Amino acid sequence: MTDTLRSRLEIIDADCESAMRIELDKLYDNAYYDGTKFHIPSPQAVEAIWLKLIARKEQEFIQELASALKSRTAILSKNEASTVEGMIDEIFADDRYLERMQDFYREMTKKALIHESSFDMDTKRLELLDSTYRMGATNALRKARRNILAELEPYTQPGAPDDPGFLSQWRHYSNLSPLRSITTVVLLSLTSYLIAAIITSETFQGLLERFGWSAGTGL
Repeated sequence: MTDTLRSRLEIIDADCESAMRIELDKLYDNAYYDGTKFHIPSPQAVEAIWLKLIARKEQEFIQELASALKSRTAILSKNEASTVEGMIDEIFADDRYLERMQDFYREMTKKALIHESSFDMDTKRLELLDSTYRMGATNALRKARRNILAELEPYTQPGAPDDPGFLSQWRHYSNLSPLRSITTVVLLSLTSYLIAAIITSETFQGLLERFGWSAGTGL
């Protein structure tokens, strides 16, 4: 299952990156020299492309995981869950994204110097732009990892039995309306109290003694 899922997630990752590259190339191509000054793309436009990339991956990964896990009849094993979590951490690792603003403007500077030999990107301004981008990207990546891994939680319940019927039962009760869920919990609690009352009743104790059993000893 995890090999197939990895392949699907890698395809999504590659498709999203390709779509992003097309948008980024358009910005790069639209930079121009007007005869006196070289005009570079808006940093906000560049940043928006990468933030949109992260958001798109997040959405499509969640959809893919939901589709793949929905058809399972048993929870994920620890190894399977660990493998999936590793894939998410790898694809949404900070170091895959945080250098992109710097890389883009390095390439933009090379293009500008072809037309304007005196072109000089303001270092302090670039540092400010890069810092702003890094903060936004870091937050977006953290959110993406959190939301995607949350999709796994119902399928990786700690200590849950590896029973084909367990997950379907869990889904049934988790999908109940709030009122029905509360009613179910109340009924279960009342049942427990009723059983406890029966066990501690004098009639039940007398019945145990009649058969030579002692309550609380298990004999």
